[in-house]
Amino acid sequence: MNDQPKQDINNEVVEEAVVEAVVEAVVEAPVEKQTIEQVSEDKPVLEEVSSKKTIKDYLSKDLFAGIKVISGKEDQVEVEKLTDDILEEYQSTFNDISENQIISAKVIGISDNDVMVDIGFKSEGLISRSEFNNKDLPEIGSNIDIFLEKFEDTDGNITLSKYKADFIKRWDELKDFCEKAEPVQGKIIKRVKGGLVVDLGVIQAFLPGSQADVQPIKNFDDLINKEFDFQIVKVDELRKNLVVSRKAILEESLNEKRQELMTKIEVGAQLQGLVKNITDFGAFVDLGGVDGLIHITDFSWGRINHPSEIVSIGDEITVQIIDYNQETSRISLGLKQLVENPWKTIPDKYSIGDIMTGKIVSIMNYGIFIELEKGIEGLIHISEISWTKNIQNLPDQYKVGDSLESKILFIDANEQKISLGIKQLTQDPWNDISSQVSIGDKKEGAVNKVTKFGAYVDLGKDIEGFIRNTDFHWTKNPIHPKEFVNEGDKIKFVVVDISDKDRKILLSMKDHLAENPWSDIAEKYSAGDKLKGTVSAINDTGVVVDMGDDIVGLVPSDKISKELKKDYLPSIEPGGTVDLLVVEVKEKDKNVILMLDQPDVD
Repeated sequence: MNDQPKQDINNEVVEEAVVEAVVEAVVEAPVEKQTIEQVSEDKPVLEEVSSKKTIKDYLSKDLFAGIKVISGKEDQVEVEKLTDDILEEYQSTFNDISENQIISAKVIGISDNDVMVDIGFKSEGLISRSEFNNKDLPEIGSNIDIFLEKFEDTDGNITLSKYKADFIKRWDELKDFCEKAEPVQGKIIKRVKGGLVVDLGVIQAFLPGSQADVQPIKNFDDLINKEFDFQIVKVDELRKNLVVSRKAILEESLNEKRQELMTKIEVGAQLQGLVKNITDFGAFVDLGGVDGLIHITDFSWGRINHPSEIVSIGDEITVQIIDYNQETSRISLGLKQLVENPWKTIPDKYSIGDIMTGKIVSIMNYGIFIELEKGIEGLIHISEISWTKNIQNLPDQYKVGDSLESKILFIDANEQKISLGIKQLTQDPWNDISSQVSIGDKKEGAVNKVTKFGAYVDLGKDIEGFIRNTDFHWTKNPIHPKEFVNEGDKIKFVVVDISDKDRKILLSMKDHLAENPWSDIAEKYSAGDKLKGTVSAINDTGVVVDMGDDIVGLVPSDKISKELKKDYLPSIEPGGTVDLLVVEVKEKDKNVILMLDQPDVD
């Protein structure tokens, strides 16, 4: 009877020892959620423990009915095994989390600098708010994808990144776009050397300048902050770089439009187009994948100086196909063909002899173009401007935009030509030239114009005379007439010739200044005479020498030996004195031929 109670007491002691061993093996601090395994011979049972209670509180309940009693005589291995099982069950909750992977985290707090998340680990993690767009901050309680870099940094904190998680996910998406050759939308954000930077969402790509458009772009800044579709053409997995092309997208679209357009192209068809380039000879128009050319002659029935007078780059215009070559795919376009040809009615409107007033639309070196009406122009040839005056520079007397009166001289509607004249508005002075000027007349007049061949002098009543270079002086031949006269000078002269055939009047200043001295010069100088002279000039013809008394002689280049040209000629210069020999005096040609009188050169 006494042994039985003692045995019960021993059993109770053993039970208490087991409980204490279990409690010591488990952390007593409160936990978020934990389970205790009740050991029984038949079946393990899991039961949640309240987060507000410790395990010790839980075990204080009368829950030992299913616990196996271990006697003090049994090996303690059973107790240790039970403790290891409980710890393993607790740690198994972290087996699916590792470094360098994207995981799901729950947002549990947001401060001014950080976003706090719970990743189910022993401590919370912080992510800088700078990794979030302030407009897209997550809500507390929501789940977000983050990248787990390290469980512990040097400070013992978990290292997390929202940006890296977004980058990895977007990188995989963009690679998929590239593999499937699907376009991706992006926004051009800035210029860099060689091209532009495109924001594809989280990841930025490089757009080479040559891939920005199908046509050369003059100003890349016009594309900044604009969204387009792009084709990913290169993926650098190592550097995590992308290269994109907008040109590839446009070319694909253009190919489709081109195929559709080619079915519509035929001579006479009217199409819409965009002016893409302008040159001196015409303008190129994009018809939607195919380019056509409007030649400068097909802009207007009238004359234009440059296509930019009619169109500008970027203009949307309607054009007509006037020619198409299937083999070369060359398309000729026209604008003027869209309106009726005004030349068809010209024979009914104008006649030879009509006096017309028009606007100067163009001035060329050969004449003036006058617009008689829209699309109808006539030409005043330079020879039809004056009966007697030699017109050298038309812009000096006429300006584009001025009104000008003229007479119709010729009409050819088929060739679309009208010839006009100004001088025909007055009487031809040559019909009465003999009553106005005669050979031998000594007159005075103003120099109208000086050229390198001579000077034009006003004779009055719209008549001009001309002084040749050889008629300014008896013995001096000028390099340029300005050595004797300038425009506007009042000079005295003599009329020496009148040519009705050429309508020219020749004048001379030398005949008015003095008598012809060449008979005296021929008597003064003979072949072989030695003299000294002053070098006036050295040119391709030879050496020009001042002999004194306003007499100029010439040492022809072919009269100078190779030795003198090499060793002596370089030593003389204008203003220097040289010894000369007279070779010949040509009274008729008014020339004195000389040669250099120098010792023989070894």
